[in-house]
Amino acid sequence: MDIARKLSIRLIGETGVYREGMPVLLPQSRKTRGLLAYLALADRRHRREDLCELMWDTPGDPRGALRWSLSKLRSLLRIGTSTGLLTEMDTVGLDFTLLSVDVLEVRSIMSGRPDEVTDEVLADLETRFAGGYLNGLEDVGNRGFQLWLEAERKSLRELHREIISELMTRTTLSATTRLRLAGKRVALDPLHDASNIQYLALTLQTCGLSEARQAFDRIREHYRAERQNDSALTSAWRSIAHATPSNRAGVTDDAGVRNDAAVAREKPSLAVIDFADLGSHGDGAVLANGLTVDLNSRLAQLPSLFVIARQSTAAIDAKRLAPQQVGTKLGVRYLLSGSIQRDSKRVRTTVTLMDVAGESELWSDHFDRPLDDIFQVQDDITNSVIAAIEPAIERAEMAHALLKPPDSLTAWEQFHRGLWHCFRFTEKDNEIAHELFTRAVTLDPHFSRAHAGLSFTHYSRAFLNSVRDVDREIGEALEAGRQSVDFDGRDAMGHWALGRALFLSRRHDNALTAIERALDINPNYAQGHYARGFVGIHAGLDGASLPSLDKAQRLSPFDPLLFAMISCRAISLANQGHYAEAASWAMRATQEPNAHFHIYAIAAACLELAGRSDDARNNAQWTIERQPRYSIDVFRRSFPHKNEAIREPFLSALERAGIPRA
Repeated sequence: MDIARKLSIRLIGETGVYREGMPVLLPQSRKTRGLLAYLALADRRHRREDLCELMWDTPGDPRGALRWSLSKLRSLLRIGTSTGLLTEMDTVGLDFTLLSVDVLEVRSIMSGRPDEVTDEVLADLETRFAGGYLNGLEDVGNRGFQLWLEAERKSLRELHREIISELMTRTTLSATTRLRLAGKRVALDPLHDASNIQYLALTLQTCGLSEARQAFDRIREHYRAERQNDSALTSAWRSIAHATPSNRAGVTDDAGVRNDAAVAREKPSLAVIDFADLGSHGDGAVLANGLTVDLNSRLAQLPSLFVIARQSTAAIDAKRLAPQQVGTKLGVRYLLSGSIQRDSKRVRTTVTLMDVAGESELWSDHFDRPLDDIFQVQDDITNSVIAAIEPAIERAEMAHALLKPPDSLTAWEQFHRGLWHCFRFTEKDNEIAHELFTRAVTLDPHFSRAHAGLSFTHYSRAFLNSVRDVDREIGEALEAGRQSVDFDGRDAMGHWALGRALFLSRRHDNALTAIERALDINPNYAQGHYARGFVGIHAGLDGASLPSLDKAQRLSPFDPLLFAMISCRAISLANQGHYAEAASWAMRATQEPNAHFHIYAIAAACLELAGRSDDARNNAQWTIERQPRYSIDVFRRSFPHKNEAIREPFLSALERAGIPRA
């Protein structure tokens, strides 16, 4: 790549500074090299105070250390009587009219018209990227600098992959070269669906079915070892392996953004747009970039979403298109965007989730946080956003599925439509949900979440007393839950469903273990926190389980299981002898949407314990009207307790309110 300026900074491959094409000896100090990289990539002026905090946050003389490093850089970046280093009283920056930075040039090329770049230039760039980027800066600066370094390396890794993708579109390349490049792209991100799928297609085209099959088995084994959802990979492999030669070419024609969108299949698809820094503080951009990277990475770990690679999103966003145009270009339905405003002590983050196809805002919130620890603030905001995003998209997907004719639904749409029905907690809705989940499994036998849905419908048949053979339904719930976990052990919903089935089979400790696994996978899973509280209370852990119910409600204040969260709290309070408070919570639960007959029975017992016998009998009567076969035995079977003696007063209150023993 020709560089017009006489001074150039290279951060791709071996780090270096070149004056009129000749390398200049770099300072030995790694902090000085780190400062040079930071100034080169941040592309703006920085306050000296911020640089001292970023690079020298230890006791001593940070301003003196900064002056020493700047003196080294001033000499390093000198051209005749001029220097590429700009220093004023309070700020430091680089003069980009005198020098060039290879990373900035490559980013400009790839965000503009990479198709106009020659094959030779792209190949040279790919070779240089293979040597690494921002090398030798480990353990330099404070945690803020390391956060910036990690984010930049991730960005450059995505840029490397984008260069490879562009190269692979060139018709002048041989099939063998394309396959070699595809392998290098997979090495950059071994769990990236689109990269693996294209690699398999090229392996089949170049080496034949046998070798491609072996490659598929190796990749799928790696996915499962890393607990990565392999449903998109498996489905694409079936299409590739059974396609005609003419059809196979269509799989490998495009790379990058469009190919990512193609393999998204029916999953809800999302892109995280780079967060904007609206403040004037030096670390605002670092926090904005860190949040973008963290959210993209964390959301990509959710098996329920297909998340576009960050570099692809950044390239599209740089064109300043309208949200609908961005969605079309990236092939996604949902966009997550936000902004950061930071001062010296606090930060405000505003985040918005948009349905670009429906042109509607699904969710928006802002978070004000004190800046005691930038990493803690970043984690806190990321966790809050993740907790809100997944259920918001689930609700939107349910609504979309409900509008489509049943015969036209894909596996994911069948699942989301079934989810809407199963959370209504009626016998009729549960059977509709069961049929929809069965169709989803028929369309995609390895669809983990559909198996989890089937487990939940079997659980509900037993829990809602809608079948004669309850034990058989509990067994089916266990089997479907285990299948869900086997097909995708990194999906929290499968462990949640298995935990509920284990609870109904009276294995409280095993149930808690399964639910803890769900929360290990997704710490922001509201229904997982509810399940931990629910099972914990029935394992005799009343007081210790209430915080789990609190967290479930904080994470999902409008959850379809909100009635159950509230009612569960009433049971715990009643077990602890707080009868008046229990009655208040129990009545509140009956007023929530989806409350079923068990909720009124719980209210009857709590009201009776609180001395409100007339109200207790009314709720008991309502319970029996809705479920004529209802009895205390049914309640005990639906809510098995590890120690029945603990809740004998509760069961006696049910009987006094008018619920028969058997």
